[in-house]
Amino acid sequence: CLELRSADSQVRYSAENQRLTFIIPQAWMRYQDPDWVPPSRWSDGVTAGLLDYSLMASRYMPQQGKTSDSYSLYGTAGFNLGPWRLRSDYQYSRLDSGHGASQSDFYLPQTYLFRALPALRSKLTLGQTYLSSAIFDSFRFAGLTLASDERMLPPSLQGYAPKISGIANSNAQVTVSQNG
Repeated sequence: CLELRSADSQVRYSAENQRLTFIIPQAWMRYQDPDWVPPSRWSDGVTAGLLDYSLMASRYMPQQGKTSDSYSLYGTAGFNLGPWRLRSDYQYSRLDSGHGASQSDFYLPQTYLFRALPALRSKLTLGQTYLSSAIFDSFRFAGLTLASDERMLPPSLQGYAPKISGIANSNAQVTVSQNG
């Protein structure tokens, strides 16, 4: 139950229309959608490690000359603890030439720690990561980001923004309402 005597809410009765109108701030409303689980029911999951990988190998065997082998391994390693997620992308390559020489490289493009912040509908990321932007080219940096995550919204509210346009030629009062 809510106390409707607050300055933010109103109750109006119109006798001629036989209509009772409640005006309640949207912030007081509990949103319900059958295709959405509210943040209060989200789980952090279990404490666990993960290893995602892709391995490729090839052998070059010319009719004359030495055979050479090439190996490539890449993927993501990670660990989950409570709401925190640690991830590290990795790349490894090795070339064994037929002359007894070999060359190998190991590279960590990004290592970062992140977590969801449901109250802000955002994701906090710390470490080496890439800036993603609709305006600028992506680039790698070390630091932190706090970015909105639209996936935390109910499906019916994702990507929605009402368009309000027009020109008032005099002093005007503009009222924007929904379902009424």
